[in-house]
Amino acid sequence: MLRPQHEIITKSSSSKTSRRNKSSSKSKARSSLSKPIVVEVEDIPESEMSRYVALDCEMVGVGAGGYRSALARVSIVNWDGDTIVDRHVKVEEPVTDYRTFVSGITQADLESHDALSFTEARELVCAAIQDKVVVGHALKNDFDVLQISHPWFLIRDTARYEPLMKPHPFEDGILIASRLRDLARAKLGLVIQEDGTMHDSIEDACAAMDLYKKARRKWEKAVEWKVNKTRLIIERQQKEALFSALKPAVTVL
Repeated sequence: MLRPQHEIITKSSSSKTSRRNKSSSKSKARSSLSKPIVVEVEDIPESEMSRYVALDCEMVGVGAGGYRSALARVSIVNWDGDTIVDRHVKVEEPVTDYRTFVSGITQADLESHDALSFTEARELVCAAIQDKVVVGHALKNDFDVLQISHPWFLIRDTARYEPLMKPHPFEDGILIASRLRDLARAKLGLVIQEDGTMHDSIEDACAAMDLYKKARRKWEKAVEWKVNKTRLIIERQQKEALFSALKPAVTVL
């Protein structure tokens, strides 16, 4: 059956602020190319806009070599790119690599009195995405580090939408994810995640949302087709199970 709302995955081991008002020390203004691309956005009512949020996380490294990722910052924006959530998150084990050159995260950020515990951050995210369509890039990484799941039919991942993917360089007929910065440049005329600069989760979430807006009409038709196909499969399986249960047992003499 179609999955219910997102679930918290257990492992053993506030008012809105516009992105334009973020401190320059913690965010980068998105720069446009000399000839910015005109992006036509479908005109939808505010009630429909309110169904969408975009999510992005920044992570630090823990464990030997800092190869294992831990949540350090989580950001969520709405349809218009206004900030709903943007909080640093305390890491519950020693950080072995802050990845500052990419993540922008410092030790001071995680030790700030404003930083949330992991549990607080996860609960905040779950509340913010409840019943929402979540847009993002490579969202599996974000959901994994948050240890949550979300219904597949409420996910719009720009790394997994085929029209935004690129051919595998060595294997014919195989598509792989494009980089968010490449999509932003090619589809939106925006320069983000420049080499030598730190990523910004607000900026990345906004770029993903803008990419979704451009592709929304065809994307939603594809999702609708998948949902209807899934429903038909489920209904057929249920009928077959009911028929099998009601079918009288055959007695062999």
